[in-house]
Amino acid sequence: MCTLNSSNQSPNKEYSVGRGLRQFSRILSLVLLVLVFTAVSCSDSSQSVNPDIDVPENGILIVQTVTTGGDPNPEGYVIAVQGAGTREMEANGSTQFGDLEAGTYQIQLNEIAGHCELSGENPVSIEVIAGDTVTAIFEVSCRAILRSQIVFLSNMGTGVGLYKMHHDGSNAERIASYTVGDVWRPAISPDGTKIAFVSAGGGFNTQQVWVVDADGSNTLNLTQNANMHSEHPTWSPDGSQIAFHAYEPGGLGDIYIMNADGSGVTNVTNSSIGDWWPSWSSDGETIAFHSTEPGIPPYISTIKTDGSGRAELFRDESVFFRNPSWSPDGETIAFQSNLESAVSWEIMIADADGSNPRSVTNLAESGIHHRFPTWSPDGSQIAFDSNRDGGNGGNYDIFVVSIDGTGLTNITNDESFTAIFPTWSPVE
Repeated sequence: MCTLNSSNQSPNKEYSVGRGLRQFSRILSLVLLVLVFTAVSCSDSSQSVNPDIDVPENGILIVQTVTTGGDPNPEGYVIAVQGAGTREMEANGSTQFGDLEAGTYQIQLNEIAGHCELSGENPVSIEVIAGDTVTAIFEVSCRAILRSQIVFLSNMGTGVGLYKMHHDGSNAERIASYTVGDVWRPAISPDGTKIAFVSAGGGFNTQQVWVVDADGSNTLNLTQNANMHSEHPTWSPDGSQIAFHAYEPGGLGDIYIMNADGSGVTNVTNSSIGDWWPSWSSDGETIAFHSTEPGIPPYISTIKTDGSGRAELFRDESVFFRNPSWSPDGETIAFQSNLESAVSWEIMIADADGSNPRSVTNLAESGIHHRFPTWSPDGSQIAFDSNRDGGNGGNYDIFVVSIDGTGLTNITNDESFTAIFPTWSPVE
């Protein structure tokens, strides 16, 4: 009986256990389902957008300019951003264009000076991204330029060399040396980046017209004519040509014009007398110069650059007129003369037609020379060299004076060296 009871009770126990397991499985499934739902709900909640937060739709553009090179005071630029207008920029500066719609923009750097060169493309395209800041950088390199400076010749160092100084005489320093021998009669180009000068060095036995960059680099012989002396260079107002005086050894010479690279040499005066020291008018159409003939003092004439219209401007059988220098506005000519002082060479000016001559200097002391006038960029002053402080036979210095004769100042003023042949940079 015990065995039977045991066998009769066994099925009931199996049923009870199986039902318990199935209930537990259902509860466990429900718990897992709740956990999964909770996890999904939390995940969705973390990624949901808060309706109170604004999504950025626009971006920011920063434009920077970086200017390097030999220009101590480079000019600024104008930056143009497509659809956002233009702005003035300093040579080394930064500006921000904010709240730009996302998209592609064209950016262009304008008003780059002629002696400066931009590295890279211009304009450039840049992508503005919503909520982001992007930067465009323009890199510019500028060649050396002479601003408000006077170049002159001096022996203040070893040998005679080209020097530069501020127009008040400060910061005098030698322009980098180059191996073409002694130099003289410099002339600064209209853009202030080059200096023409005269030298018999570089393997030539005759004087040649050379050109060098304002920092003393890239020396070049422009005339390269061993059979002639080429002297007294002067630049055309646009800097594309140079006029100079040239002659065969023992000859008298003429005024020539050549391109700034030395090509296209043309005889302008082509005369039987000696024509010297050209100076170009501001309109580029006329050249003033002085002429020499046996038995009479030098006199000043003018001629058109095509060789026509030669005319005498200042001439007197007992008075010399030489070294003309046209004012920046073309209305006045400075020159050297003994018109009002028979015993000394003085700086004078006159109207461009030769009328109304008047003295700028008038020391009237025997043996004193005031020579080689050169104009300030604004035409209010003249620089020249003179031995007036060194006395007859003494050293020459560079002087500056207002065109009315006031404010005469010795800006080199050193007895230990000579300073001659000033040329004032046309660039302020």
